[in-house]
Amino acid sequence: MKEVLREIEAIARCSEEISSVEFKHLKLSRGLHLYLTFVCENPGEPAGLVPDRLKVKRAAAARALRKLEDEGLVIQREAPDLRKDKRVYPTEQGKSAYLFIRDEGEYSDLSSLRGLSPEETAELLDLLYRVRINVEKDWRFVQKGGRRPYIHEYYDRLVAADAHEEEENGEHGVSSETEQAAAGRSPGNLHNAADPAVDPNPDLDSEAPPYGRNQDGSEVSLWTYEETKEQDAKRLRDSE
Repeated sequence: MKEVLREIEAIARCSEEISSVEFKHLKLSRGLHLYLTFVCENPGEPAGLVPDRLKVKRAAAARALRKLEDEGLVIQREAPDLRKDKRVYPTEQGKSAYLFIRDEGEYSDLSSLRGLSPEETAELLDLLYRVRINVEKDWRFVQKGGRRPYIHEYYDRLVAADAHEEEENGEHGVSSETEQAAAGRSPGNLHNAADPAVDPNPDLDSEAPPYGRNQDGSEVSLWTYEETKEQDAKRLRDSE
């Protein structure tokens, strides 16, 4: 059923491309209209809630809000009830831009749902909501550093393939050593056995990397979660 997600991704890409063209006069770079829409529909929300509500990284949300503030579309104000956060409000210029974005959204709704009955539209919304809940669970899990099961299965296959390769190399190595020993006893090679400069047991190959190699020859290492700079800084502050 991978076609389902591909269809959803195709819809998202088309919508994004349309927005990047039609919102150009608003000086909104790719994706910024989503942040402005959220702020205008939720004025006064803490900036720290934006990443979770829009399902983006904290660093990306901070950059987007800072860009909107530089463009004069939103303003972030200190709040006495928030210790380390600010509340975000739209400016008059931001509200004016949002009116255009809202009209585009309403037209896109009508355009994309052409040919669907009200019952089909309601059913589609319900199904998409259930899919979104499933995806959101994975998103939260991965954001916290979790590894989904297919990653473990993938590397288990790599380890098994590497062990099989080592076993085959070991069998070839035994036969090779036997042949070399026989060749070493031949009259033409007797001087090699007495020559200390010649290694009688040459190293066939160094140990294979634990998880195999990529096509370019580089070692495959287990995937690990890389924390962002913000998370590293927070962890350092908490430890002090």
